[in-house]
Amino acid sequence: MHVRRALALALVAPLLLAGCSDDPEPKPKMPETSTSTPTDEPTETETPEAESAEEFIRRWVKAGDEMQVTGDTAEYDAMTPKCSPCQAFVDNVSEVYAAGGSAEFAGSTIVSIKQLGKTPPTFNLTKDLPDTVISRPGEAPETLPGGRTTLRVTLGKASGNWVVTHFGIL
Repeated sequence: MHVRRALALALVAPLLLAGCSDDPEPKPKMPETSTSTPTDEPTETETPEAESAEEFIRRWVKAGDEMQVTGDTAEYDAMTPKCSPCQAFVDNVSEVYAAGGSAEFAGSTIVSIKQLGKTPPTFNLTKDLPDTVISRPGEAPETLPGGRTTLRVTLGKASGNWVVTHFGIL
């Protein structure tokens, strides 16, 4: 029953400035001819835009959904290094798969993400969940009922990247 509650909790728990000038436009110089071969690589390097907190939360939900159906905990685990409820979810999924079990889960549907506070960044995440079926060798499949749930998610930064520091079911 412990694994069921933890999985249920985790399943429910489970973002060019152009300068203006009055100066006339410079006249372009004709490029010198070159004998080098062109490459397919871009000549300018673009700085990727920083991920917003909301984009991170969407990615976190997706990583949790994928972890449940594949048993691969690496991505979700990296997004939640100091989140106790998150790590309990990782442990429970690992236990199910290590014992030869699996989960049938169609994935979460995010209904809304609402920011509640900026320090620390805190959000209410509402999502719809389908039924989840957990199978273990030698046991009858266990069905966890789906439904709508709201999580309170608190974020932090680690090495300049978003991480989940805590979540709880409201």
